[in-house]
Amino acid sequence: MQLREVLKDSALAAKLTPSMALVEQILIDKSNLSGEALANARRLVRSYVDQVAEVMRIKVVKASSGKVERSLPPKRVFRNLDLKKTVWKNLTNWDPKERRLMVDRLFYRRASQKDLPTRMIVVVDQSGSMVDAMVQSTILASIFAGLPRVDVHLFAFDTQIVDLTPWVNDPLEVLLRTNLGGGTLINMALMEAEKKIVEPKNTVVVLISDFYEGGPDQPLFDRIKAIRDSGVHFVPVGALMSGGHVSINPWFATRLKEIGTPILAGKIDKLIKELRYLLR
Repeated sequence: MQLREVLKDSALAAKLTPSMALVEQILIDKSNLSGEALANARRLVRSYVDQVAEVMRIKVVKASSGKVERSLPPKRVFRNLDLKKTVWKNLTNWDPKERRLMVDRLFYRRASQKDLPTRMIVVVDQSGSMVDAMVQSTILASIFAGLPRVDVHLFAFDTQIVDLTPWVNDPLEVLLRTNLGGGTLINMALMEAEKKIVEPKNTVVVLISDFYEGGPDQPLFDRIKAIRDSGVHFVPVGALMSGGHVSINPWFATRLKEIGTPILAGKIDKLIKELRYLLR
């Protein structure tokens, strides 16, 4: 209630320092804000979002700035064979009598071409314990949405699912449309996300949650495994922390590790590196 009074006074609001704690309080109480208070709240959230976004953009650039080592020869395997170049370079060895091309040198591509994911589906828990993750993943989704050939979809969930894709390029609008708190129905959120999977091998699904499901655990695990087995690049994330700690359901931590999909936890750098590897 004291924060509401401060936000009503633009002079006092201007003295507030944008922080994760302040953003959390504003997002929790935003339904009680209007007029000047809401305008000041939006400016504070925007200021914090812009600060974090700038740091994340730098991290995304650094994660994707690695150069191909040209001094290393290409791997000499059949899938890397450059057939056209091999034929062209050996044309002088054509035997007209035998009507054969005698190949004395093979040429290989530096790397085999692979299908790269072009659709990223972010499914993020908006319950009270995941505020930090909600803010950071929203900003990160907007950054990746600005990359060429990456189609980003964003869902937030508790016991309801909200499709925030239309506002994915504006983290402020996304955050102001979330309702922090409540329980979690992860399985239901993944069901909604599955509708956006068109080409599994060209899709990344990022699930950000503490994995404490509001229903039985086994059906959720079975759905995750089915998504992963379909060819989707499934990335489970337990926490995106700028500070503090988020408890992860140990049952899911163990089961997902057993199938080769361990839950990422810690600072957002891990997720950025993982996504840049999949989407580059």
